[in-house]
Amino acid sequence: MKRITFILLLSLLFPYFLFAQKNTKKEKGYEEDFEPGVDFIIGAGVYFGGKLPAGYYSGVPTNENNLNYLFGNKYWREHDLIPLISNNNQFVSSTDTGICVKYPDGYPMDMHYKPAMSISIGASYRFTPHIRLSIYYSFARLTAKDIFLVSYTQLVSGNERADYLQYLLVGKENRSLIDLTLSYTFHPSKIVKPFIEIGGEFNFVRVKSFQAVIENKEFNLLDIYGGSIYNGGYMQEFKPRYGGAGGAVMAAAGIKFAFNKSISVDPTFYVSYGTINLKDYKGGHFNFGAYIRLVMSDSIFQK
Repeated sequence: MKRITFILLLSLLFPYFLFAQKNTKKEKGYEEDFEPGVDFIIGAGVYFGGKLPAGYYSGVPTNENNLNYLFGNKYWREHDLIPLISNNNQFVSSTDTGICVKYPDGYPMDMHYKPAMSISIGASYRFTPHIRLSIYYSFARLTAKDIFLVSYTQLVSGNERADYLQYLLVGKENRSLIDLTLSYTFHPSKIVKPFIEIGGEFNFVRVKSFQAVIENKEFNLLDIYGGSIYNGGYMQEFKPRYGGAGGAVMAAAGIKFAFNKSISVDPTFYVSYGTINLKDYKGGHFNFGAYIRLVMSDSIFQK
């Protein structure tokens, strides 16, 4: 990941070094044409939820949402899980018993976030030809997937042995980001303008779903009964709310391809380091993004 980050940053800044020797005289002309004002920004790209494991969705008993919520419930175990697995899995016969989650080897070993599409909107104020203050809002829906093992005992006469079945854990969350940045734009040419940004980030995470998929049936692992144990009868359901606010520092680098004074397209690479407010997922984490931004100056709306 470090090597990829370095290559991306180098490729984004390469035009600056290529044209750096030509900018002394030309830049003065750009400054004469400059007018302070507001830019409006829309963008789309790919967001990477970090390289570290998405431990919140690993299903281990110490997490606030875990597989014991499902497998440790006597009603679900006897009325749903064991009949479902016994009747639908070709490797399990009706005489096999002891279905359980095997600890610790049965839990996901590679639970990571998948790359997600992200959209963003923003605005910036141009103080000088070089300096801008910007604010961006970005949204991404992240998914983490991996397998867990269910163990059972095969009751073959004279050859009883433990065996395992593989099922899927799926966690989904919404992640909103608000970035406040200060940027510096270089002017090596009239069209190609590299820039760098630094700033702070406010993020907000909301867990949308966390499920175990067993024999193609989805089982909810979020506590919708407010801590009560489901026993088969009617129980009031609650909408659980997991997640919260966090913060980070961020930096970005990109190239502004200016078609004219009013419109540009800005490929941008983004990285942040900070906290994500999910219980059992503490500490600092890197997050990455690659965006294409369409930037429109307020002059485009002037007659």
